[in-house]
Formats: sequence, C-alpha cells, structure tokens
Amino acid sequence: MLLVAGVLGAAAAEGPSIDQARSASLQFGQALKSGDVSLLRAILPSQGKVRLNLHCLGPAEGFYSSGQVEELIREFLGQGSIRSFDLIGLDQDPQHFAIAHGRSLLTDREGRPARIDLYLAFQPEDERWVLREVRETEP
Repeated sequence: MLLVAGVLGAAAAEGPSIDQARSASLQFGQALKSGDVSLLRAILPSQGKVRLNLHCLGPAEGFYSSGQVEELIREFLGQGSIRSFDLIGLDQDPQHFAIAHGRSLLTDREGRPARIDLYLAFQPEDERWVLREVRETEP
C-alpha cells in the first residue's frame, strides 16, 4: 500500500503529460479553426491572466483575463477566419511549463490571406495545462 501511494505521489509531482500539452495546443487550434471560442475555456486559467502579443489576431498586447481572451478571439473571428492550424513543435518541463509552436493560415480582418506562427506557453493548473501566453510572429 505504501509503495502504491509513493508511486501515485511521484506521478502527481510530475505534472500534466506531454500528451496533455499536445491536446491543449490542438484544442487552441480547433477553437480558432471552428470559430467556437467556447473550446478555449478548457485551457484558459481559472486564476491569473494570459499574456497576449497579437497583431493579425488582435491587435492585443498585454495581460488579459480568460473572458477577455475569449472576447478578443471572438471579435477577430467575426471579421477574419483561420483556415488551418498545424502544430510544428512542442517542448515541456512537466512541473513548470509547456511551449507549443504552431502555424496558421488565415484571412485577416481586411480579407487578405496571411500566414502566422503562434507560440503558446502553458503552465500546470489543477492537473491540466492552462494557457499563459500567446505570441504571434511572421514565419
């Protein structure tokens, strides 16, 4: 019994898995592609803010509450659209962070096609990865 408790305690100390980080990253992309910003709720923090540095998807630069993040994405999707989201890379330290690199093809607010790279930073919260930063760059 003590051995089982020790193994379970060690697993809990490791934090969420790389598969959970991949799933959270893909969920972000799915929310953008489908236009269903409610999908973001599962990966947004219940405490604290999310840092945004967005040009095409924004403009937004600074720290935003989960509700504000949803609203900013909803506003963009009211005028623009995301055609694709591909996860290019993923790295993690299970106790501290996960960083995902994605690439999206989109139509911006003026109807122009664009390609952007997105860097998503996650931190563990309640046995799950939550979004703490979204940074947009040109590929």
